Amino acid sequence: MFCCHQSSNQLCITHWEHVTQQIDMARRRSSGITSLGFNQDQGCFTCCLTSGLRVYNVDPLVEKAHYSKEELGEVSLCEMVFRTNWLLVVRARRPCCLMLLDDQRRSFRAEVMFKSPIRALRARKDKVAVVLSSSIQVLSLPSLQRVALLRTPAASRPLCALATDANAAQVLAAPAHRKGSLQLLDVSRAVKGAQSSSPAVVSCHQSDLVCLSLAPSGAKLATASKRGTIIRLWDTSTKQMLHELRRGSDYADVYCINFNPEGSLVCCVSDKGTLHVWTARGACRHLCSAAAPPQRALCAFSDDRTAVVICEDGTFHKFTFSTEGNCHRSDFEYFLQVGDDDEFLH
Repeated sequence: MFCCHQSSNQLCITHWEHVTQQIDMARRRSSGITSLGFNQDQGCFTCCLTSGLRVYNVDPLVEKAHYSKEELGEVSLCEMVFRTNWLLVVRARRPCCLMLLDDQRRSFRAEVMFKSPIRALRARKDKVAVVLSSSIQVLSLPSLQRVALLRTPAASRPLCALATDANAAQVLAAPAHRKGSLQLLDVSRAVKGAQSSSPAVVSCHQSDLVCLSLAPSGAKLATASKRGTIIRLWDTSTKQMLHELRRGSDYADVYCINFNPEGSLVCCVSDKGTLHVWTARGACRHLCSAAAPPQRALCAFSDDRTAVVICEDGTFHKFTFSTEGNCHRSDFEYFLQVGDDDEFLH
């Protein structure tokens, strides 16, 4: 396709985004994977499939739960609640319905219907943030009663981050209506019967946000824009930028940013096929980078010397790195070929 006339740049970008989306869809169809997600301590991940649902332990890589298509149908989204038996599930044939699955009993405990399809989920032990077309609804667990509501731009990506540390501020981060900005909301007050406070708006980038992540404590926030050249770190209490982390000079689609549990490390992956790791404490610096698959992927920390990458082509990659900047891939698996070895982790 040729780009022409006064809107050529925009047409090129729009066409390339469309092509990229079609390629990603084709890859997902070939693997059967509809979505992936790490749990809050990054020790497990869920794999939603056209043929059901699987749950894996990260280290060692072991399948911990397996639901067939006959049991659940096609699953589009799943969010674990730490290492409990609670799994928040959205099935493809009921995209507006959130279901709370008790894995120990292998039965549903509660469900709630929304007026629009659910686009993303983020949970902590007592709440779940449900991303809809133009809002985020925060529900209590396990009752699934609404405790907070945040309006979001309808055209934005389904971005949302929720602080998961039970002893820290209950910060929710999501895109704001102004381009490149986000809003921060404390969702704890609503549980005590008070009205939710107005969100604080932070101007983060000049172009649209494509990825964001909160440290478990909620004290630090990481953001990336459509340009994808830098990751910015923010202090959520002062709303001030802490650091700029250089990912590269070429534009990139940042798929995932993640902090380690202590908030002292940050990793990211993008369509450039590179895993990056930085320190996020004191004088931030780039620790290492390593070749990772260019497929849509998520990254996380197994520990403070190990990062893992899971891809929508069904591959699992483990990278070991050092403070001196050395990094190598220490493990590789096709996780869909890993069978169940144990009962689910409690």
